[in-house]
Parts: sequence; C-alpha cells; structure tokens
Amino acid sequence: MLDRVTITILTENRVTNPSLIAEQGLCFHIETPEGNYLFDTGQTSAFLHNAKHLGIDLSQINSIILSHGHYDHTNGLYYYLKQFGRAEVICHPNLFHKKFRLVNGERMFIGIRHEEDELKRLGATFVFKTNPHKFSDNIQTTGEIHRITDYESLDESYEERVLESYIHDELNDDQALILNTEKGLIVLLGCAHRGVVNTVKHALRQMGTDTIYAIMGGMHLAHAPEEKIQKIVNGLAMLNPRFIIPLHCTGFYAMLHMYRVLGDRVLLFNVGDRLTLDQEPVER
Repeated sequence: MLDRVTITILTENRVTNPSLIAEQGLCFHIETPEGNYLFDTGQTSAFLHNAKHLGIDLSQINSIILSHGHYDHTNGLYYYLKQFGRAEVICHPNLFHKKFRLVNGERMFIGIRHEEDELKRLGATFVFKTNPHKFSDNIQTTGEIHRITDYESLDESYEERVLESYIHDELNDDQALILNTEKGLIVLLGCAHRGVVNTVKHALRQMGTDTIYAIMGGMHLAHAPEEKIQKIVNGLAMLNPRFIIPLHCTGFYAMLHMYRVLGDRVLLFNVGDRLTLDQEPVER
C-alpha cells in the first residue's frame, strides 16, 4: 500500500488563487513513491502554467493517463508534448473516435482536437488498453467499467461518428485511476460517464477491498434530474468514503445534495489544491 500520495489539481473549472488559471476540464498531478503521473491534461496549456507556478516539475512524469476522449481532458496532451517532447500515454482504443454531443439540436464536436499521428510525431507513445493497466499493485487504471446500477443511465446526447453515420456513444473509453493507500482507495475520476457509483464499485472489486479514502473528480451530474442525483448520492453514502471531492462536471445541485447527506466529508477544491495522506484535507 502507498504510504505517501500527493494529488494536486492542475486544471479544474474553479480557481481562487489569482496567479493560477481555471478552465473547463481536469488535470491531476499524482506524486507517489512508485512514480509520478498526470491524469488528464485539460483542454489548453493552462496546466503547464499552473504546475510551474506551484513548483511541480512535469518533466519527471512517468506516464499520462487519459480518462476518455473528450477535448477538455485530452487537448492539453499536445502542449505537454510540445514542451517536453515525449510521453507514455495510457488510454482506451476508442480515444480518437470522432465524438459529438447534441446541444439544442446542434451536433457539436467534443473529441480530441489532434490526430494520433500528429501526437506520435511529437513524441507520444500510446498504450491502448481495454483492461486495467497495472503500473504496480497499488496504482492501476480501471479499464472499461461495466454498468451495475440501474439508476446511472448513459447520457443520450453523446454520439460518435462511424463512417457517415452517427450512433450513440456508449463511452466505453471512460476509465478511472485507482491508488491503493494505507488509508484506503483513492479513486480519481475524469467525468465518470459510466456512473460514479458503478466506477467506485468496480474499483473496490478490482482491488479486493471495501475501504475508500477519497473519491475525487468529475461526476457528470450537472444536468441530471433530482431523482437521479438523490439515488447516486445515496449510493455513494452507502460506500462510506472518508472524503468526496466533487469537481468539474459534477454540478452545483449535486454538490449541495452531497453536502446535505455526507456533511463535512464533502470538500470543495479548486485549482492548486492538494490531497495528501499526511494531513486531513481542508477547503481553501
């Protein structure tokens, strides 16, 4: 088990420090005795600016993990490669599928902006996995997440283009990162498109434990109906995490309901905030 972990938010929708930059998206820097990683890269070079200001050396990254193929989690990879020239990238084979979302009847492209060949020329080595990728016994991706709960339905507004047709995107590329620590699992989410409760249950089953220290990341509840939010929050409460840190696409109402049910176990973090094992996290 990991006895030291520091997770720093480099990209997130909210910021309070005037020296840092916020944007729609996510990027985590993860520092452990077994390696240093980036989980997602946001949509611009903002994470590079924030890392420099926070004193984080991104040249020492072992691997980059991409949670899924949407632009606000993947586009920053281009800027990382332009600056550092090389990276191992762990992701699902569907990462480069042409992804769209229907918004007010209009089909908007929301996939990664850069082609695979271009990123390879810049130094990316892609490791495409549908199964969990095991960096060590204590650091693993979930791989594809099978749906268990009946209340975490997939968003019907997501599509992907196959040849000349558009089909519903099942978002099979959605994955999380699991850290097995001495205080319990930390489950890092991109958007949890496959369902946050599904994802955490998958992680618990994969790691053979029932103890969760923290669930941290986007939970894709910003536009979810109230009944769905209530069921999901109740499902999270039954999993009994020590902390929940909702970010990015979770949505204000869902965060509020989490706080009503789970109290001070729910923390509102911003760009630059850190989760560590050696001290209890607090909101800033």
